[in-house]
Order: sequence, then C-alpha cells, then structure tokens
Amino acid sequence: MLSILGMGHAHPDIILDNKFIEELDIGTNAAWIEEKIGILTRRISIPLDYIKETKNSDPRRAPEVATISSTELGVRAARMAIERAGISPDQIGMVIANCCTPSQTTPGESQRIGKELGLKKVRAFDVFTACPAFALHVDMLNSYKEEALPDYILCLSTATLSQKVDYSDRTAGAIWGDGAAAYILSPRKEGRLKVAYTSYYGDPVRCDAVVVDTYGYFHQDGRAVRNFSVLQTVKLIREIEKKFEIDWSRDVFIGHQANYTMLQQIIKNREIADSNHWHNVRNTGNQAGASAPAVLSENWDNIQAGQKVVVAVVGAGLSWGSLLLES
Repeated sequence: MLSILGMGHAHPDIILDNKFIEELDIGTNAAWIEEKIGILTRRISIPLDYIKETKNSDPRRAPEVATISSTELGVRAARMAIERAGISPDQIGMVIANCCTPSQTTPGESQRIGKELGLKKVRAFDVFTACPAFALHVDMLNSYKEEALPDYILCLSTATLSQKVDYSDRTAGAIWGDGAAAYILSPRKEGRLKVAYTSYYGDPVRCDAVVVDTYGYFHQDGRAVRNFSVLQTVKLIREIEKKFEIDWSRDVFIGHQANYTMLQQIIKNREIADSNHWHNVRNTGNQAGASAPAVLSENWDNIQAGQKVVVAVVGAGLSWGSLLLES
C-alpha cells in the first residue's frame, strides 16, 4: 500500500485582490467577484504594475517580467515535502511532474526540478493532466507492482497561470493564482497517510472545454465546465461514501480549488460541515493541479489519527479522479 510521507507547497509573494481587478475598469467589481466565485485574493507571479500598464496584452512577455517561475515554485514545494518526509534528496528514486505552464517543452519539468534538487540517475518524467493531477499521479503509481517502484517517489504539480491570463477579460483575471505542491510517496515505508483508494477518468471528446494556449491565453467554456465540475465531484464523493465508512463529523473533504461558490454547492449537497472542508481558494485563487495537494500540505499538521481525507478533483482533459487517504 502506498503511503504519503510528506507534503509541500509554495506560492508567489504578489497578492492580487478584487479591488485591484475592479480598478482595471474591465466591467466587473469586487462585490460581484466575491458573490459569484468567492475568491478574495490570488497569489500571482507577475507584477501588479505590469498588469495595470498592459493587462498582459502579450502573454509571451509575461515569463520575462515574472518574479518566479513554475520550476522555482516546484523546487520550493519539493524541499518542504522532502524535509517533512524526513529523507534526503539523494534517497529519491523517481520524480513525476505536472505543469500546464512549462517554460520549455523539453527538458521536462520533472528534469528541471530534479536538476535544481541535485538528483542524479533517477527516473524523472512528466505525467500531465492539469487540475486532477493529484489523483492521476497516485492512481498511476497505485497500479504498479511494489517491486517496480523505488522506496521514495517525488510527485509535483506546479503552474503559473497568471502569466496566461488576459486581464482585459473580467472572468479569467478573477480566477487564477499560481502555486506548486509536492508529495513524497513510498510503497514500503509508512507515512502519515495511507492511500486506501484511487480513481482517475478522462473524456478526451471534451478536451477543448478548457485550453491553455502555448503562446496565448487560458480560455474555457465556463458555464459548461462549472456544471460538469460540480456534478462530477459529487459523483466522486458518493462513490467513496458507498465503498467506505465516511463520517463527515470527523473526516474531511478537499476538492479542486476552482472557485469557492462551486465548493459550497458540493459540500451542501453532501452535507459536509464547513469545519470539515479544507480549502485555500479564497486566498490563493485556482492553482490548477497544485490546488488540492497544496490544501493538504497546508493542513499537514492538522491531520488527526483515525481521520480519513476524501479528495475529489476535476478539470482540464476533461478529466477527474479521487483519493481516499487514511491516517
């Protein structure tokens, strides 16, 4: 059985609040943003002055003015996860990365991060699906025979989607933040969380519903994706509730941090108390694949013995998946 030994997260220092978006004069205001998506602030990697002056009119320039890259965020998150796991970097035998805003198509994000960590002779490769990457990575590893895996595996998701936002678009600019999350898995060493169940699914026919252009912007069919995400997340939770004894007075739920009002719909449907719903979207924005594992990392010291963590993540692909983690 796989275990998670340590989690890490990282976010840029720049804070983009709703008042700033209102002052861009693009047809929205702070009250509307809070009411519709429930996000108050975002952590982003491009300077506010640059957004004010250009609205990121040429996204190809954004990496040049950014204060931090996807790779640097991934390295920070990885170091935290490694320290929490109580291991050293040279014990890592595999690196799997997810990044929807890479600075290069090759080498992969896993190799760039591995280089910064000083890793040598490890299997490093990218397995990419954007938002549900946490479920994808763990589900994939869960299908391996134990003897095929090293003692310690580093998985990462990192994204700087603020660099892919058209800030003259009132909807896109209110959604996205930047961040990274990392976790150390082992098939043999026991950790704080045991992986009791995994799932991952995809529907490539609808792949164009969410797009991040290589040299352009993020764009999506917002209404369709929102409806799909809420319904699919509820289905994923119900599947786990049927298979396992979930007690929502004790156990916790973590969803993809797309927006807060969506998450409120989901927990209302499943009668999950606010105190058992862990999230960070109100203060960080949507961090793509880093979202759910970053929330778990932020709550790493709050996990109680005997508590189950239900993770359900949905997003680009279209794809979706779930995890049941037991402490």
